[in-house]
Amino acid sequence: MATMNDTKTRRPRRSKADIEAAIQRAAIAQIKKKGFSLALVTDIVKRAKIEPIVFYNRYKNLDEFYDKFVKKYDYWLSNIVHGLADELDTTDGYADIMTQLLDNLLNDGIMTELLRWEVSEGTHITERTARLREMDVTDLIAKYSSEKKQSIDLVAISALIVGGIYFMVLHKDRSTFAGIDLNSTEGQRRIEHAFRHIARMISAEAESGQKQMILAENMRREGLSEEAIQRCLNAITD
Repeated sequence: MATMNDTKTRRPRRSKADIEAAIQRAAIAQIKKKGFSLALVTDIVKRAKIEPIVFYNRYKNLDEFYDKFVKKYDYWLSNIVHGLADELDTTDGYADIMTQLLDNLLNDGIMTELLRWEVSEGTHITERTARLREMDVTDLIAKYSSEKKQSIDLVAISALIVGGIYFMVLHKDRSTFAGIDLNSTEGQRRIEHAFRHIARMISAEAESGQKQMILAENMRREGLSEEAIQRCLNAITD
């Protein structure tokens, strides 16, 4: 017969779904607090209010848990791209993609910690997430690029922007960067305005390149030599 003390200390039964949800919540809290590298199973089970055997009945070890846990974040950048698919081939669309990327990283601590983990450790999990993100960035650029932008190295430009976003987000709690504080609304707005400025410059250069191509083709029809055409184009651009 259970004593009164047993009744007070006995935990209510939870369903498998409830236990799994508790593990996920506990993992998120611990990863945000300590990062992927320092979060321990003991931390997670304590926060989830379960016995270690309950965790190990579901996952062989922490590595297996992380392998499944991070898969929900594998396509976060791809989801941004698809969510703005109708705007991709526009000046605002390119800026919106970069703004959304920045906002997601600032507002989701797990994605930020995943980036930090990728930089600090090379595991099969971090290598997979890094490769998938590389595919997403390449897809983003391919969708935005068009014939009128072929004269612009959009791959290199986008790599610098995305790399800058990653670094500034990871660096934001250490100090400002070039005097910009990403923890402030003012700092975030400055970066977002810069995205739009860059997007406009890309668009303007692309349009200029397209006009030069049309002009060169018209001059060829008029019988001008390639040397003369090049001199004319150089006079425009110099």
